[in-house]
Amino acid sequence: MTIKAFTAPALAATAVSVALLLGATAAQAGGCRGSACYNLVQTPAIYGTIAETQLVREAQTQRQVIPAQYDYVTENVVIQPARQIPRHVPATYSTISEKVLISPGGKRWEVTTDAYGRTTGCWVYDRPQYGIRQRTVEVTPATVEYETIPAVYTQRQRKVMVRPTQVVSQTIPAVYETRHRKVLVSPASQHWQRAGY
Repeated sequence: MTIKAFTAPALAATAVSVALLLGATAAQAGGCRGSACYNLVQTPAIYGTIAETQLVREAQTQRQVIPAQYDYVTENVVIQPARQIPRHVPATYSTISEKVLISPGGKRWEVTTDAYGRTTGCWVYDRPQYGIRQRTVEVTPATVEYETIPAVYTQRQRKVMVRPTQVVSQTIPAVYETRHRKVLVSPASQHWQRAGY
């Protein structure tokens, strides 16, 4: 705090001199009779200036909301998954011819009657007899084959968040100001002083 005086000591001495002169003049004019005469002396008030720091604006915090940022990405999506379709392959057949035994043949006892009425017995040898037989045989068995149909894709754009919403805080400092104010340093006063001194 700084105090500056508006009045100097010389100003007070001048006031006292004026008061003494006025008192002497009054005594000479007959305002005061006697050996003890006093004059009323006025001392003016003394003022000074002080510097004060005052808060003009308090500190503030400002918040700014930065919205989220989005972008689009292209991606492949399946609209129809891969699948397998069964296909039945029938068996294949063929006709073959083969020689088969019809009669094994062999030796047999045969009894006959000759022209004279006599009964005759003898061994007869028969040859084996064969024949041709056709039959159907399976060449390849029936199977199941699977045909794979690949998946079907397409491209789609999808909105994605690149950066989330942010809140940025900014502090504005307080503002101060120096102001000067007039204050009383010494109040005005008055006292009696003997005339002639």
